Amino acid sequence: MSRLYDEELRGVGLRTTQYSLLQLLRRSGEVRQRDLAERTLHDETSLTRSLRPLVDAGWVAVRAGDDRREKWLTITSSGVAKLKEARPAWERAQARMHALLPEETWHGLMATLPEVARLTPGV
Repeated sequence: MSRLYDEELRGVGLRTTQYSLLQLLRRSGEVRQRDLAERTLHDETSLTRSLRPLVDAGWVAVRAGDDRREKWLTITSSGVAKLKEARPAWERAQARMHALLPEETWHGLMATLPEVARLTPGV
């Protein structure tokens, strides 16, 4: 499933995981990296690795917290612009997935996702 989304997002220079992180940061505002790791069910090392290209591209800003080990993350205006650029690719991926699945399966998936999101706050 993620391969299909990655194929569409490749044209705008994102992977599915990166798109999802940018979306989450857009909705969350500034967030501690530790909290983002918990919300996305990542360990902090994996999350750091996933965030590195986003930070390097200028789409995510990092600032130190009161504790030197604490990092705060926020999406930048460039990151918001990247999301806007990527939206049509995401929608194409959604349309492709919808076309691949039987209608009943698609509707079941769409009905289930809000429940999954409710059970995993912030993801």
